[in-house]
Amino acid sequence: MNDIDLRQLRYFVAVAEERNFTRAASRLGMTQPALSRAISALEHSVGVPLLVRDHRDVRPTAAGRVLFDEARDLDDLVRAAVTRAVRAEQEAPCLRVTARGCEIEALDHLVRAYNTSHPGERPAEAVVINWQAQTDALRDGKVDVGLLRHPFDDRGLDSDVLWTEPRVALLPAGHALASRTVIDRAELAGETIATWPGTTEAETAHWTGTDLAPHDWRPGPALQDMSQLTANVRLARTIGFAPLSLVGDSPPAGVVAVPTEGLSGSRLHVAWASTATSPDIARFVRHAAAYVAEIWTV
Repeated sequence: MNDIDLRQLRYFVAVAEERNFTRAASRLGMTQPALSRAISALEHSVGVPLLVRDHRDVRPTAAGRVLFDEARDLDDLVRAAVTRAVRAEQEAPCLRVTARGCEIEALDHLVRAYNTSHPGERPAEAVVINWQAQTDALRDGKVDVGLLRHPFDDRGLDSDVLWTEPRVALLPAGHALASRTVIDRAELAGETIATWPGTTEAETAHWTGTDLAPHDWRPGPALQDMSQLTANVRLARTIGFAPLSLVGDSPPAGVVAVPTEGLSGSRLHVAWASTATSPDIARFVRHAAAYVAEIWTV
């Protein structure tokens, strides 16, 4: 087998993810013929076909699927190693702890408590990040620790569960079931439910309440955060499901949070890159687990 360039593996991953040479070339900023030559050279080096090409799409062979999984992990490892090497040269860098905007209360409490109880250690810094970039930022080493809601892409990550809580249905105030004290998920069959762009099949099933049992539903508006969800619920454009702690005792005006049976619970994880070796990360994870166990009540 000839030497394989890391760039070839990145090209292959892009084609396998896009399932189309034109889209992959555009994503990589190169021409399609150059990409095709690079993939052909990679297949020659490996010695087996990696992609099946037809007029509809491009898909990995059995060997290609194995290489795809391994190549993604390798690329993540290289990016993380470079990022950590650069950060090692910084003066007294902070431990960067990240969460989505809707988890700001938990993030703020944990970071403040950590810095108070560990005054002689590298301080923690709270970082709010787009949920779609969060797992990549952890794998790349751009941030050290993250608070993530299950399900999430845990490839290359380790995590511990901080807590599990029930989810509720978010309904417009004028909804026929809004006055109920409790409902069943099956009673919401056929409703329009907001979607989240870029989510996996498992994530979509969770956020539409179809992960425990199948239910009919209609795709609603594509959203980016919880504020957009509550705004669209208030306007009766969609319903949604949310962790109880993110709604609280007083949901926004025009929105009713109704306890709902038949929904899976919501698990908040503290996560970090599986390749991370920093004692500061281990210290923060232990602190988060102890802080939640002793102080936090949901």
